[in-house]
Amino acid sequence: MMRKIKLTRANKSILLKALAPYYYREKALGRSTQESGKLILKIDSLSADKKTNFSPDEIRLMRTTVNQLRNERLAKGQYTDAADDMLLKLF
Repeated sequence: MMRKIKLTRANKSILLKALAPYYYREKALGRSTQESGKLILKIDSLSADKKTNFSPDEIRLMRTTVNQLRNERLAKGQYTDAADDMLLKLF
């Protein structure tokens, strides 16, 4: 079931920062990057503050990658506010 989520400029930015390393890691491992590549292009093309439909698979991928980014930032002692905000929207 598709779900509508409203993305702010900060949400878009944190999603792209989270998805990029995943995309390049999958590409380096020789795995398919079609799903993550499409999602990156979709998010990048969105206007800020507009609701958009996301599939369960897209939400799962966003949740996983944002959580990984959050964990990396926590390990480095950096702020996680933007990642926390995005994660709340994905649950």
